[in-house]
Amino acid sequence: MTRCAYGKIAVLAPSNVQTGGPELLHQLVHEIRRQGGDAYIHYVPDPEAPVPERYRIYDTPPMKKLTLGKNDCLVAPETMVRQIPLFSKAERFIWWLSFDFFLSQRSGPQRLAANTYKRSLVKAQSLSGTKHLFQSHYARARLERWGVSGGILSDYLSVAPAKADAPAREDIILYNPKKGLPITERLQRAHPGLTFKPIINMTKAEVEDAFARAKIYIDFGEHPGKDRLPREAASLGTVVIAGQRGSAAFAEDMPLEDRYKLAIDPSLEAKFGALVAQVFGDFETHLKAQQPYRDFIAGERDMFSEQVRAAFFR
Repeated sequence: MTRCAYGKIAVLAPSNVQTGGPELLHQLVHEIRRQGGDAYIHYVPDPEAPVPERYRIYDTPPMKKLTLGKNDCLVAPETMVRQIPLFSKAERFIWWLSFDFFLSQRSGPQRLAANTYKRSLVKAQSLSGTKHLFQSHYARARLERWGVSGGILSDYLSVAPAKADAPAREDIILYNPKKGLPITERLQRAHPGLTFKPIINMTKAEVEDAFARAKIYIDFGEHPGKDRLPREAASLGTVVIAGQRGSAAFAEDMPLEDRYKLAIDPSLEAKFGALVAQVFGDFETHLKAQQPYRDFIAGERDMFSEQVRAAFFR
């Protein structure tokens, strides 16, 4: 029988934010508590903030005053690395939900200076005993270049699979305008006859309905970690096409056949057009070809439970 390795576990999360990253933080607290640990959410910068409506499906009691001792534990996403005390009696973890977005988005000398500072900050945390967990194999591979090592702590989706009685699929290509828009615009210019529809200003139910109707979802963004929308699309029976970038280039993070991962080079427009024509012309064959990816996504809930047990229980 396993027991939690810590007394109290506090997971830092941004206050009053409802996006994919914060949901992972709430999922972690929920899973630790489900397995018998004493875990809490601590909101930053407003510890008094209420649990957002979207996350009330999880068991995530807030810890309004961050008081941790020798046998306790603090977990923070990489975006809050500066909130982790260098000297603390509690065990500390940085959970790398992303790598690319940790880096500075500035240009020129300012970018170099900012990233040098951030790298030194991570090194200082590691030297002071802070441990590391990675949401993706991509993030782990990038951090290994900085001499940082640790275990995988992934995530899972709370999305029901596609219904058997779903409406007929349409020749539509869905995309997220916040992810890789310049590449998507290249493809739109090259293929004006194709129908592209953005996922924007939609409720969760509207997004799921869009995925249940469209044949293709594309994502040519940075893939700084295991992105949620490609997995939601696949779970709902949409064929996923991604760029060979970030975590999408790692089979451990996105187990899709290489033909569905396109290199972003001068041949992209032609290869994309040919692949779209094949999917539109024989959707069922391509849907079947992506079954291993859907099986992988369906198994992430159990895999997450095992990873939480390995990281926080003994």
